[in-house]
This record gives sequence, C-alpha cells and structure tokens, in this order.
Amino acid sequence: MMEMVIFFAAMVVPMDLATQQTLQQAANGIHNATSSSSPLVLVETIFSNNVRVALGEMIPARGAVLFFASIFTTGQIIQVIAISNGLPGVFYGLALFIFPFSIVELSAYAIAVGSGSMLVVAWRRKMLRSEARVFVLEVLAVVGTLLVAAAMETATLLEPTVGLALWFPLGLFIAWLAIILRRGTQ
Repeated sequence: MMEMVIFFAAMVVPMDLATQQTLQQAANGIHNATSSSSPLVLVETIFSNNVRVALGEMIPARGAVLFFASIFTTGQIIQVIAISNGLPGVFYGLALFIFPFSIVELSAYAIAVGSGSMLVVAWRRKMLRSEARVFVLEVLAVVGTLLVAAAMETATLLEPTVGLALWFPLGLFIAWLAIILRRGTQ
C-alpha cells in the first residue's frame, strides 16, 4: 500500500523545471535505447535495470531508502512523460495498471524491500542463520518475478493486446498460488 502512495504522490507533487528537464532527458534516453531494440534485448534491458534496483532494495536499511527513491523517481518520470503529452501524471500512472506487468514488477520490489527488512528483524532476534536460507529463496523469487515482468512488459510494448491478454495466465497463477498457500496453512 505504501508503495502505491509513494508512486502516485510522485505523479502529482509539483517539481521544479530543472528536475523536470533532467527526468525528461532520462525518459528520452530510455526511449531511444529501447525503441529499436529486438524483443530479447528489450527484455534484457528492462530486466537488468529492474533486478539491479531490486537487489539494492534487499540491502538492510539502505534498501528501504533506495525503495522509496526508486518508486518516487519512477512516479516523477511518469509525470514528466504525461506532461509532455498534455495529460495529468495520474492518468498515465493509472493506465499502467491496465497491464499486469506493473503489478508483477511492483510486487517484486515490495518483496525485495521486505526481505531486507526481515534480515534486520532476524538479526535482532538472533535468528539470522534461519532467515538467511529464506533470504536466498526470496532473492530467487525476486529475480524470477522480475524476469517474468520484463517479458510481460516487452510483450505489452510490442503488442498491447497481448499485454491485456496476460491477465488470464496471471489470474490462473494467483489462483494456483492461493490454493497452494491455503493448503500449506491447514
């Protein structure tokens, strides 16, 4: 929930002209680097950037700061792109959630920052050894989730209809996961 508040707040908080120009240049650079890429290169570019951010977010304490900064900056970039097209930032932000890759990607970031935070809790409770095993599994889950999100985002960029159709397999996966988790708690 906090992630969404930060994300959407960044889309409406006014920014000075210098920040707006810097973020516009960053957005243009990303667009130029990816606009003529092959699908495989696009997946690799999206994935490598996202996994770098997420692994940084898994670092205890520092990761929470990076989490806030990366989510806020992403929201600001969306605001800048929307402004350049004459639309409110929130419109673009909401439009991203028409496609499931946004939820998958943001979920990975939430898992990442939560994992780093749990290392601190485990250290304070003198349970770091057992949490370390869980942490390794969480790293694998974050990396795998971001790879899927990058593939979904690439498919969406290439063909938005395919991006919309990805709701079906995501829904099936969530239903399967809910069943598995329910069985595990009984």
